[in-house]
Amino acid sequence: MQWTERLAAYLAGQLPAADRVAVANPRGMPAGASNETVGFDLVVWAEGREWRLPLVLRPQREDGILAPYDVGRQFRVMRALAGTEVPVPAVAWLEPTGEVLGVPFYVMARVRGETLPLFWYGRSARLPAAAAALARVHAVDWRGAGLGFLAEGGTDDPLEAELGPWRARAERLRIGRAPLLIALGEWLRANQPADARVALLHGDPNPGNYLFDGDRVAAVLDWELAALGDPRSDLGFYAALQTVFGGMGGPRGETLLSEAYEAVTGRVLHDLEYYEALGLYRMAVVMAGWAGRFGAMSAGHTLEVIARRLAALLGPRWGG
Repeated sequence: MQWTERLAAYLAGQLPAADRVAVANPRGMPAGASNETVGFDLVVWAEGREWRLPLVLRPQREDGILAPYDVGRQFRVMRALAGTEVPVPAVAWLEPTGEVLGVPFYVMARVRGETLPLFWYGRSARLPAAAAALARVHAVDWRGAGLGFLAEGGTDDPLEAELGPWRARAERLRIGRAPLLIALGEWLRANQPADARVALLHGDPNPGNYLFDGDRVAAVLDWELAALGDPRSDLGFYAALQTVFGGMGGPRGETLLSEAYEAVTGRVLHDLEYYEALGLYRMAVVMAGWAGRFGAMSAGHTLEVIARRLAALLGPRWGG
């Protein structure tokens, strides 16, 4: 039996009022380096009529640069956000056992729109729209929305709330004892800003994770790195992503995204260099996973890039 037939049989069980269902027009969709996304049309026949529903299948990868993956966690995040001002595709069904397609998966609505490349290279009407959408993420009452399950590292300490799971990931990738990561972790603990707070984080707010309808954000996508931490951490990770893949950012960790965020929120962002440093810790772990999967860039080379950026951000005697 083809996977489309197995999926159709599963969805028929979720729609007992339907006379028949079919999965039509399956096709791969653009996605990031760690995601798999398949678009399809769900055809439903009931009461003598036919409906076509544009949907997306998100299967769970067994391995990859951000393994271990957990589509159930992503599903729970998106379902919780459905009642907030954050635009997310509606999630419909979660199959957590792997018995239908061999891996767990979820199904969500397919939103019409356009994604962008990895970085903002200039100002446009879409940039403040993305910054405003990110600010809405940070404004979510995560406790009230039922997102407390994201508190893997606790919530008393904003740094530990975010960094704890990344240290565990580094240990799984066998780079947890890398001297630079040890020194950076100690520096981050000793220098956390006094005004740090805990909010919902998207985890990777690059332009490719927004779906645009014209200049409007139609949906915020790819919630696999959703976490709790200080809102500036999202901006710092974007700066770190830019450092590793797109060249150095501003002298204090500022980027076009952070400037747009300041403009739409009316808040001056202090200590961005700290949050880029936190983002660089995460990027070291991400790239270790990348090197292990693709052999495209060694973790050692990435650590050299990160060390140079840390010296530029924090001064040559920062401790690394």
